[in-house]
Amino acid sequence: MLKHNISQKHNIRINHRINSNIIHSIKVLQMSANEVIDYTQEEVEKNPFLISSKPYSKITQPANINNYSKNYNIKEWLYEQSSFISVNIWSRKLVKIFIENLNNKGFCKISIQEAAKIAKTSEYQSKYILEQLQQLDPDGIFSRTLEEYLSFQLKKKNIFNKNYKIIIDNLNDVATGNYKKLAKLCSLQEMEIINIINNIKLLKPAPIDSLAEGNIERIVPDIIVETHNKNIICTLNKTESYQVLIDEKYINEIKTKQNSVNNKEVKEYIKNCIAHGKTLQNSLNRRNNTLLLVTEKILNHQKDFFFKGEEGILPLTHKLISEKILINESTVSRTVKNKYIKFENIVLPLKYFFTSKTNTKKTNNNSAILIKAKIKKIIDIEKNKNVIYSDKNIADILGKENIIVARRTVTKYRENLNIANSVVRSKNNIQL
Repeated sequence: MLKHNISQKHNIRINHRINSNIIHSIKVLQMSANEVIDYTQEEVEKNPFLISSKPYSKITQPANINNYSKNYNIKEWLYEQSSFISVNIWSRKLVKIFIENLNNKGFCKISIQEAAKIAKTSEYQSKYILEQLQQLDPDGIFSRTLEEYLSFQLKKKNIFNKNYKIIIDNLNDVATGNYKKLAKLCSLQEMEIINIINNIKLLKPAPIDSLAEGNIERIVPDIIVETHNKNIICTLNKTESYQVLIDEKYINEIKTKQNSVNNKEVKEYIKNCIAHGKTLQNSLNRRNNTLLLVTEKILNHQKDFFFKGEEGILPLTHKLISEKILINESTVSRTVKNKYIKFENIVLPLKYFFTSKTNTKKTNNNSAILIKAKIKKIIDIEKNKNVIYSDKNIADILGKENIIVARRTVTKYRENLNIANSVVRSKNNIQL
């Protein structure tokens, strides 16, 4: 009896050939606005059949900080940097008050008390926001006096001491050359006083002067967000967008001349340039359309943020957005990568609006950002209540709001916020 040895050999090969146009679209989709600007400019320079929708120089300036003040307002740069400080309604008010009360030299000309009164917040909140703003670029910005700015620079150089403080507190005597008086105040020789004064003379006289030392890398927002009647309106940032156009007039001229051109390489070059130009145009349009669609879904889900601040942030994942729009999750990831929105004076990355969720008694709809905001709010009011809350106390307070989190979770979030523990806050009588 013959035995039939029947075996099946799986020799199926599946070749996936992705259209080059799709690859190009994916590449453009995941570019940031700055990268798109640079890339499209390069393409315009290489392709004779492409023209720009507007002069490239208007977008790239200011590349050099030396002409910064002429082309890009210092206040805009500060608003951009302070975006994560301005995620609450009250903090947004204070940020605006302090920035708008900077003088041309970069000194803050409004007091903590005055800012708090205008914003209708506590003096503690006003002090906290000013301290956060003073950490922005350029160094020493928001110093309130020349003396404070000079001291800041000396502390940064690690040479500030009581003698420098005495001399800075007596700048009038420095100006009049009364070195004997200064030497007596410091218990130093006149030569030592002169050396200290020479070191002070090397310092910058105003915070704005620090801007001349380097380049500012601007963040170009892709989407402008506005609110109207409790609705969110998203539009593409046309002011900063960079589009390419096909030069149809030039193409027609070339086509007319083509009849008398027999060189196949020339004809092929012209054909490829036109095809690549249209591919670039289609990729940019597809990027803009996809970005606008995804952003609208994200921000409508997070609508409360624009009216309540960070306490309005809900849990959100790439998967949820992909299911709402019926696109691949990886497409959502590419779309939000390095993309920014501008709302009022703040600029935020789209990834800010994606956050994990925490468990509660009645619902599972509290985001990590919301929990952090509530923790920060509880600690913010400690000074007004003359009490210091431990992490366990904070967890109990959150529990009364039906937000059940473990003490260790509160500790983790508090540390993420760079807030000291209750023992340190109690000793130093500060909360942040």
